[in-house]
Amino acid sequence: MNPLRWGSQHDVFLPEIDAEHRAVFLAGEELHRALAGAAGPEKLAECWRNLLQLTEVHFRHEEQLMRDSGFESREWHGKQHDAVRKRAQKVDTAHPESVTGFLEYMGVWLRDHTSVADRIMASHIRNWTRRRAA
Repeated sequence: MNPLRWGSQHDVFLPEIDAEHRAVFLAGEELHRALAGAAGPEKLAECWRNLLQLTEVHFRHEEQLMRDSGFESREWHGKQHDAVRKRAQKVDTAHPESVTGFLEYMGVWLRDHTSVADRIMASHIRNWTRRRAA
């Protein structure tokens, strides 16, 4: 079973952020397929790097938005990102079970993070954007 499956329940209603989330989920799905298909080490490494790169770009984008908008809970939110970063550093891509464990962790983390922390942040960003436009 693929722990990273995109669905509209993950929408936070900021188009850029939703697109980034979809890209992270799709990269996770690609990595899961590579694991399930017993892909060679080069393909697994490529999929792993892609997932990490997309995740990091996304985290940095959110963190910049939070700084720019003066989001009061940005430290709390950023610590959640840091938890994923630390967990990813422990993955040994030479052992598929290590990668699978990370994907399972990431699937639960993304579900919880997008449904609470990202929606709180997104609401703040939408309100900040409206105030700036007024």
